[in-house]
Amino acid sequence: MHYTQLFRSLRESKGLTLDELARLSRCHRNTIVNVESGRPVKLKTVAHLMQKMGYPAGSTEMRSIALLWLEAVSGLPFSHQETERAARKAIASYRSGARQAAKRLEETISQTGLTQDQISLLIFAARHPEMLEILGSIRDLTTDLAAASATPQLKVAEDE
Repeated sequence: MHYTQLFRSLRESKGLTLDELARLSRCHRNTIVNVESGRPVKLKTVAHLMQKMGYPAGSTEMRSIALLWLEAVSGLPFSHQETERAARKAIASYRSGARQAAKRLEETISQTGLTQDQISLLIFAARHPEMLEILGSIRDLTTDLAAASATPQLKVAEDE
């Protein structure tokens, strides 16, 4: 079923005409016509109309409309069980990998004995890589200056 068909059947089951729903939702009649004819509309628009028809945000009807709308705009068959199983498996795999990475990070941090301030600086640096480039340039400059001052200068005979 397409979300447009479900939307129309829900509107009709409430006994609402296009004009009545338009008046109730304070929108133009063409908005409802666009929804029911399958023209591109935002989910926000469909959800607003559904709420004006008396379907709460967490209702089964609202979830069904949202899922069918997502299928229509993405082309992916989210309402099919095979797709749902594959999505749940991928999410579980991602979460497992993320948990393992978080655990390894926690172990590494505890082994290095970093302070809270050092951890905060690392987080800042990770979020602002441009700062790392600036610090790297400063490090290179100071290293070059230190190396230049350590290099013995040859005196020219005239300097003596």
